[in-house]
Amino acid sequence: MTTPPVQSDENPDDPNPARSSATLAAFTGQVQRRIGLETQSEAEVLVRATLNELGKAISSGLAQDLTVSLPPELSAELRAQRPKDDQARSVTKDAFVDAVSGRVTSVDAEKVEHQVEQVLHLLREWLPEDQVDRTLEQLPGDLVALVR
Repeated sequence: MTTPPVQSDENPDDPNPARSSATLAAFTGQVQRRIGLETQSEAEVLVRATLNELGKAISSGLAQDLTVSLPPELSAELRAQRPKDDQARSVTKDAFVDAVSGRVTSVDAEKVEHQVEQVLHLLREWLPEDQVDRTLEQLPGDLVALVR
């Protein structure tokens, strides 16, 4: 799977986003455009908050696998939340969205849910299919719905 090309990506044909110096900007730029956020920094806060919560919900082994396909800055965010016992944690969609909403500018739960959904959809596009499948296996059903 290749990284979806964007205008700010210096090498949009590079299948390994970790090799491109503009990958964080590319990822957050795509989120910004999809959601219609005013600034890329708003998108970055949303992306980091979403990955922070995702890192709490998946096993440390899967978190480590996912980091290979993500920009280094986002990989660090995901790895920082890995559970020490390598176990996935059950979290409801509402709790996940609520945790993200505590770190972003919007307090509208429906709006934040839509934003989280868009970040997770983009994440799915950036990840190899086998990692997407492994991630979905570890998430509770109502949270899986946000990824699909």
